[in-house]
Amino acid sequence: MSYEGYKQGRHKSKGGLIRSFVRLEGNRIKDIEFSGDFFLFPESAIESIARSLKETVADHDSVLSAVQSVYESEQITAPGTASEDFVASIMQAVES
Repeated sequence: MSYEGYKQGRHKSKGGLIRSFVRLEGNRIKDIEFSGDFFLFPESAIESIARSLKETVADHDSVLSAVQSVYESEQITAPGTASEDFVASIMQAVES
């Protein structure tokens, strides 16, 4: 995948590096992808997080609410990686 037009954020959590690739349209997240060396269980949770963020207003509270909602609904286990770690990576991309 080409990340042309995407902004990149990086955050090192205790559980690993989280890279966020964010494409914005106005103040909303149009597309988002993640990579890194973190672990989430179930493994499908990363796609659920990305889906929940599409069309979300790109501010800290909205992003945190979306990510926390998926952590709760998917009952995510993520050794050393909390919802705030994803938010830190995403917001670094948004603000770059």
